Amino acid sequence: MNTAAREYTASTVDQTVWVRVAGSGEVLGVQLEPAVMARPGREIAARIQACADVAYLEGQVAQRQEWEAAGVPRDAFSWLPTVGDLEAARARLRALG
Repeated sequence: MNTAAREYTASTVDQTVWVRVAGSGEVLGVQLEPAVMARPGREIAARIQACADVAYLEGQVAQRQEWEAAGVPRDAFSWLPTVGDLEAARARLRALG
């Protein structure tokens, strides 16, 4: 199965917010556990966005790696996010607590 057909999931550290994203980038689902509902809406939204970012970037980095392994010239995918971009998004997600 190619990376575009896969799904990627990310969650907050406390596992109160989960987001599932298609390899194409569309959000397929958001799950909120009851404990997160005590937070202000802006905090919930930030957690949803951070999870979506991580899941999306996982798919994009997988695509990059797939093309690299296939020998596609780097110029063809230089615009794709890197592992560094993914790690930065993961750090932002972890920082939300």
